[in-house]
Amino acid sequence: MKTGARRSRRMLPEGYARCLANPAFRRLQPGFLVSFLGDGMSFLGVAWLAVELAAPADRAILVGLAVAAYSLPAAIGSLTLGRWLSGRNARSLILVNAILRATVFTLIPALYWLGLLDAATYIVLLAVSSVLHAWGIAGRQTFVAETLPAEDRLAGHSLVGSQEQLAFITGPPLAGLVSAAFGPAAVLAGDALSYLYLALVAARVRGDSTVGRRPAVPLRRSGRTLARHPELMGLLGLTFVFYLLYGPIEVAIPVFVAERMGGDPTVLGWIWGAFGVGAVIGALVTGTLRRLPLWPTALAIVAGWGLAVLPFAHFGTLAAGVAGFGLGGLIYAPYGPVTITLLQRKAPLEELASLSAFRSAVLVIATPLGAVLGGVLIGAVGPADTLRLSGLTTIGLAALGAVLLLLVRLHRRRGEPQPVPDRPHADQT
Repeated sequence: MKTGARRSRRMLPEGYARCLANPAFRRLQPGFLVSFLGDGMSFLGVAWLAVELAAPADRAILVGLAVAAYSLPAAIGSLTLGRWLSGRNARSLILVNAILRATVFTLIPALYWLGLLDAATYIVLLAVSSVLHAWGIAGRQTFVAETLPAEDRLAGHSLVGSQEQLAFITGPPLAGLVSAAFGPAAVLAGDALSYLYLALVAARVRGDSTVGRRPAVPLRRSGRTLARHPELMGLLGLTFVFYLLYGPIEVAIPVFVAERMGGDPTVLGWIWGAFGVGAVIGALVTGTLRRLPLWPTALAIVAGWGLAVLPFAHFGTLAAGVAGFGLGGLIYAPYGPVTITLLQRKAPLEELASLSAFRSAVLVIATPLGAVLGGVLIGAVGPADTLRLSGLTTIGLAALGAVLLLLVRLHRRRGEPQPVPDRPHADQT
C-alpha cells in the first residue's frame, strides 16, 4: 500500500506531491473532504428543513433567518472568543469546531424526529452551530501554514480549496436525493456524521504540526498588526468588497432564470454546475503555479470575474450562462488560495489563527449583505441590470486596487535610502 501511495504521489504535480508527502497534512485531507461534502449537503438541508417547520405565510422569513443563523454568528464568535481560542494550534481549532458542529447537527434531527423541534429552537441551534465556524476556517488555513514550508502553501491551500469546490458540486444533489428519501433532517444528520469523522481524523493527527499552545492574541493586537501592514488591511478591504459585489449574483441568477428563461430549474443547475466544474479546475491549476505574483494575480482574478458575468447579462441564453460562469468559476476559485497565501506571507506566525478568524468573520458578513443589496437592486433595475452592474463595479474595483497598489509601491521605493555617489577626489576637481 505504501509503495502504491508513493507511486501515486509521483504522478502528481511537484507541489502537490510535496504537500501529500507531509504525514500530518496528508492524514487530515479525507476529513476535510468529507466535512466539505457535509457542508455542501447542509447548504440545501438547512433551508429545506426551515420550509417544513414554517407556516406557509412565514416560509420566506424563516428561510432567511435560518440561512443567516447558519453563518452570521461566526462573526460574533471570532470577535468574542479570541481570548480562549487565539492561542490554540490549528488542530485544536479544527477539533473544537468539528465537535460543536457534530453535536448540534445531531441534536437538530433528533428533536425533529421526536416532534420537539419548533422554528425558534431551530434558529437558536443553527446559531450555536456556527459560533466557532470562523475559528474552524482559521484552523484549516493555519494548519497549512503550520505543516508546510512557505513555498508549498499555495499548493496546500489550492488542494484544500479544490476539495471544497468539488464537495459543493456533489453535496446539493446528494442532499436532494437524501431529502426526497428520508426528509431534510436526515441531510443535517449526514452533516453531523461528516464533522464527527473530521473530529476523529483531527484527533489522530498528533503533534506533527510542530506548533503547540501559544499565548492568546488580543483582538487589539490583531488590529495593530493590520495597521502596521497596510497591504494586509488593503487585502481585507479588497476581499470584503469583492465578496460583497458577488452577493447580488446569487440572487439575480435565479430571478433571471425565472423571469427570462422560462423558470426551468435545470437551467439554473447547468449554470451553477458549470461554475463548480470551472472552480475545481481553477483551484487545482493554481496549486501547480509556484511563482505567481500574488497581488497582481488577486487583482486580475477580481477583474476577470467581473468580465465573466457580463455575457450572461447581455445575451441571456443558456450557452452564455454556461460559458460565462464556467470561465468565471475557473477565474474565481484561485482567489481564496492566493489571498490566504498572501496573508500568511505578511502576518506573524503566532497571529495567523487570530487574523484568519478575523478575516473569516469579516467575510462571512460580505456575501449575505451583498445578497440583501442584490434584492434591492433587482426590485429597482431588474436581474439583468443587476448582473451587469455587479460585473462592471467589480472590474472598477480591480482597476482601483491596481492604482492603489502602484501608488503604495512607488511610495515605498521613494522611502528606500538612495545610494550616495562617491565624492570626487581633489585631483578630479
